[in-house]
This record gives sequence, structure tokens and C-alpha cells, in this order.
Amino acid sequence: MKKIISLLFVAMLALSAWADVTVTFIPGTTVGNNMSANAYDEMSLDGVTISCTAGAFAQNPYRFGGGGSTSTFSSTVGNIKKVEFTCQGSFGQTYGPDFYGDGYTAHSGSNIGVWQGDAASFKLNAASQVRVNKIVVTIAEDVVTELVAPEFHPNGGEFSGSLEVTLTCPTENAQIWYWEGTEDEQGEWHYYNQPFYVTETKTFTAVSMKGDDMSEYVTVTFTKVEQTVEAPVFTPASCTFTDRLDVTLACATPNAIIYYSLDNEMWSEYTGAIPVTDDLTIWAKAKVGDVESEVVSATYTKLAGTTASVTFDASVDTGDGSTTRSHFTIVKDGVTMYCGDGTVYPDMYRMYASDSACLKFTSVDPIIKIEFEGVSGNPASNIKLAEGYNGTFTTSNPDGVWEGVANEVLFDVTRQARFYSITVTTLSTPVDPQYPLGDVNHDYNVNIADVTALIDALLSSAVDIPAEANMNGDDAINIADVTALIDYLLSGTIAE
Repeated sequence: MKKIISLLFVAMLALSAWADVTVTFIPGTTVGNNMSANAYDEMSLDGVTISCTAGAFAQNPYRFGGGGSTSTFSSTVGNIKKVEFTCQGSFGQTYGPDFYGDGYTAHSGSNIGVWQGDAASFKLNAASQVRVNKIVVTIAEDVVTELVAPEFHPNGGEFSGSLEVTLTCPTENAQIWYWEGTEDEQGEWHYYNQPFYVTETKTFTAVSMKGDDMSEYVTVTFTKVEQTVEAPVFTPASCTFTDRLDVTLACATPNAIIYYSLDNEMWSEYTGAIPVTDDLTIWAKAKVGDVESEVVSATYTKLAGTTASVTFDASVDTGDGSTTRSHFTIVKDGVTMYCGDGTVYPDMYRMYASDSACLKFTSVDPIIKIEFEGVSGNPASNIKLAEGYNGTFTTSNPDGVWEGVANEVLFDVTRQARFYSITVTTLSTPVDPQYPLGDVNHDYNVNIADVTALIDALLSSAVDIPAEANMNGDDAINIADVTALIDYLLSGTIAE
């Protein structure tokens, strides 16, 4: 103990306050829900929440949508003093730190942007899409005078490769000491003043000290496990298309490098969206060091045919609707529009949010685009593509556009929406129509309905099960294909 006190006396020159802490957001480690920056997304870590009206926080790097999207940074553990963004590009260039707002600065040629202030919450806007590799939030915690035990970050657990370990104590002017071992089996004591690294399974114990006072012991164990790498995820997943697709890849494993191939032999490092203009299968894998993920693939099939457009004009096409609020149906040139709760006024369609609210389009010919001419104050962003339906829906206040390939497209109405007109484009007389892998019921959507259709076909011993049901490519359609289809719906990729 005398040796410890002597070491403490020497270390008094290194005393520092531990009032400020940092919270670091790393893509693939702390994530949100979206893969495309066209809808609201948020993520939280250690009392700090970051949200964006058009964010993609499941992507690596993070994506903040452009066009003035609003991001909110808030903390429940103390006021935010500083936020530092490390971006993919430089300020004023593609994917640079192009935020704007009070307290924010960034400089031409730099990929770093910084907000400084003192607030529990603040907002920034993005002039153009911002892609961020790391976000470091500095929090001013309340000063603690009572001596408390230190905290390990991370607090033990499994790791692979090399792990950075930090220690913190909120007590003002407290010192932290740690050693390898337990409380009863103490190794050499070390004064903590910087992160240390663990490369194999280890147990560490730490205490906080202030003057002659010592906190309780804290012991954690870090267990090294073999590195695993998640398979990349395709966006969009396997599908049909009519003109062009831009396919993106993402991997949830931190620091993974993604590779793709167009023949499953020659591999290239993935650096950006892959344009698809014809029938194509793309294979992908991810690597961390010498460890590779499984190989996955997605198949994209181009449909040929003649397009035709049908415009529903509220001043002309009223169907069985009226100014009295109810459901209504309008059929025009082979396309049906159904509203579960709405009215048809002489100049606009009105859709309301309720238990029966929905907006559905059906057509014998595949629908490839739906364009909404919206009304300010009740824009197209007040509807969203229903769960289980394929395609992408983007909005630009007050209008909106859905694109994909489907005989039925369903939208949920989240708030009242109004449209002057709605134009539906279909693919007429398709030449040799092809369906995406997994599309058992041939509706150009791959969803749970196809699982049901495949199970029904197997139970009834049907002999005309579509080839699209052969998910594992073994030329035999059986229960293994049901499992493969379910796995595909959950992961969006097909295992090789």
C-alpha cells in the first residue's frame, strides 16, 4: 500500500478533471434502420441520440440526405459541447461535411466538420448528401465530487483482432489505476492516462483514488474469439427492372472491405454503386484481414416491352368517389386505384389516416412507376410504401415517385395527403416476361406470400411449381427451398 501511495504522490502532477466524456458513433457498430437516405432514421448510444429526416444509419458510412434534410443531436446525460464529423469527402465536394447551422464550421479541402456550443439538443441541415465515417460527441457531464468506481469501455465481453480499452471516472480530479488480474490476484499496477489495447483473453481490475480514499474494485474479462465477417447486403435485393438500376452494397462488420464479381471468378473492390442496365447476377463477399464472409449473390432481370401511362386527374376521374368521406375506387385503362378512406373533390384527391386508410394500385400489366402531384401542406411524404411491397418511394415536397416492378402497389396513409393527379406507368405486352428468383406466385414481388404459395404447392404435390421456387439451385424443389426463401427474405441475399 505504501508503494501505491508513493506512486500516487508522483502522479499528482498528472491530475485532470474527468468531467468531459466522448461518445463515438462508428458505422456498422452503432446503426439505425435505413439503407437508403430518403426517410427518417435515428440511432442512440450512451444517452446521445442522432436523428435525421432523411438518413441512412444502417449504411457504412452513415448517410445524411441532402436538399436541406434536418438532423437533430440530443443528449440526456449532459449538454453537448462539441460534435466532430469525419467524412468520406471534403467540404464543398461530393459526400463532404456540407452541413450548415449555428455553431457549425467546416473548411474547403477538409473532410472534418465541427459543431461547438453548449446545448442538450441542436439541429443541423445538410446542403447535399453527407457520408460520415465517424461522429465523436463530447458531453459536459455534471461534476461529481463523491468518489465512485471507474468504468471500463467496453465493459468486458468478446472481441476479435485488437481491442481498444478506455477507463473513465466521473469524480472530479480522481485518478484511475488498473492491473492485469483480479482483486485477489493483483499484477503490476498501472496509472491510467491513455487507452490500452488487448490482443488476447485477459482479466483486468481497476480502482479510482482521490487522496487517501479508494473506490470499490471493478473487474472485467475480455475474451478473444475468432473473427467473423457478415456477408454484404444488396440494395435493392434481386428484382426485375425496366431501364437501369444502381445497386449498392453494405456490410455490418466494422472495417470490412467489400468485393464484388460479375462472374464469380474475377473480383473487384467495391467503391460505389454498380450500374445495371441488362440481365446481370452480382456476387459479393466481405473481408477483414484474411477472414472472408460467405459469398452471396443477387440477380437482376431486365423486362422488355412497351410502356403506357394512365393519369388519374381529380377534376375528371372520380370513379365512385364523392366529397363525402368514404372509400372509393377508380378504374381507368386497365389500372385500378383504390382508397380505403378518402374523398374526391373537383380539384384534388384526399386520403385520410385511419384504421381503414390505404392507397392501392393494381394492373394486369406490371406497374413500373407511380408519380404523385402533391399539394403543399399535405404532401406525398404523408404516405409510405406498405411493408412487404417492393420498389423505392422517394418524395420531393410536395410530390412523390414510386419505381419498381409490381402488379400491385400498396401505400399506408400516415397523415392526410392530397393529390391533384396521379400518373401510373405500366409495361404493356412484355416480351418473354421473366420473374425474379423467389417470385413463386408471379406477382413481381418477393415476400411472405411466396412462402405460403410454395408451401401450398408442396403440400398439394403440384407438378407445375414455377422454376423461380428453386431457391438453392439444385434443380429439385422441396422443403429446402422454403428454408432458403425465408432466409432470403430475412437477409436480402442468396447464400452460395
